[in-house]
Amino acid sequence: MAKVTLKNVNKVYPNGFHAVHDANIEIQDKEFVVLVGPSGCAKSTTLRMVAGLEEITGGELYIGDRIVNDVAPKDRDIAMVFQNYALYPHMNVYDNMAFGLKLRKFDSEEIDRRVREAAQVLSIEPLLDRKPKELSGGQRQRVAMGRAIVREPKVFLMDEPLSNLDAKLRVQMRAELSKLHERLQTTTVYVTHDQIEAMTLADRIVVMKEGVIQQIDDPITLYNQPNNMFVAGFIGSPAMNFLDCRIESRGEELVLVGNSFELTVPEDMSQAMKELQTYLNKEVVFGIRPEDIIDPETVEGNVDNVDNVEAVVEVVEPMGSEINLHVSVGGQTIVAIVDPHSKARVGDTMKLAFDLNKMHIFDAETEEAII
Repeated sequence: MAKVTLKNVNKVYPNGFHAVHDANIEIQDKEFVVLVGPSGCAKSTTLRMVAGLEEITGGELYIGDRIVNDVAPKDRDIAMVFQNYALYPHMNVYDNMAFGLKLRKFDSEEIDRRVREAAQVLSIEPLLDRKPKELSGGQRQRVAMGRAIVREPKVFLMDEPLSNLDAKLRVQMRAELSKLHERLQTTTVYVTHDQIEAMTLADRIVVMKEGVIQQIDDPITLYNQPNNMFVAGFIGSPAMNFLDCRIESRGEELVLVGNSFELTVPEDMSQAMKELQTYLNKEVVFGIRPEDIIDPETVEGNVDNVDNVEAVVEVVEPMGSEINLHVSVGGQTIVAIVDPHSKARVGDTMKLAFDLNKMHIFDAETEEAII
């Protein structure tokens, strides 16, 4: 196996478009790293540079200890799984999986062993004689993965491999991919635009925007400590809520003053108080995740470090185990995830409590996290 290292990697196309800016990523041996971001953020371009399918304009790319900038894809000891499966329609499953090994002149016994072992791992042994047109989308994806597995490469590269599957099958295949990685322990670089996929699969996540890496962290750190508003808003579903406000001093207290609401920073949040002192009388952005907003009417007893705001209910979305409330606070729409027993109805004016232990504050100009 091997680690993959990108050092100041850039991609500039002949027309001058700068797709990837100084990418620095160190993927450890056996690690599962996911590149995530919106369409057009250059995550697939970055993956294709690792694969050798896109030329690197600047910087260095290492697989193991070997620099591979000018090494042909077939000599990089990687295997790639594509979004569209890329199976040969005239070959059966066995031959699709064996084809790459035959090109590399493996003997027939070794090919047979690898194909059948991979088929067993992926539970596709009964499908070996079938043609791709006889398979479901999920089965085709397993075959595409099987073709990569038989190579026994140093690195797996996966470019949105689940995006053509329906929602239920995607959830199932995510679990299968996790088990597969646990079993094979092969370094894996995976691209997706689906942040739920990224959160559930990755050891670490690389968040990209317009060709620039915004943050690299494990999923929980990324979720709880986003570097900036882009990461905070992209990771999490529903997305983090943002409210414009101003920091003011009221005696010993710091207050976040917004349009029609005020939130007092709890006295026991000493670090937050210290960080926010430098922003007195300045504009900031208050961030709160939907699950950290409480409908006080559905909670028994007191909750520490909460502050109430008045909200007007615009949309009620029953989700079964919870309700998503779209509400207006001072003219800005936010989403709250509340107890399924909430009696909120469209048009109601209600009180919502923000759990200020979970608040995020961002610089209004730079959009970088303050706390």
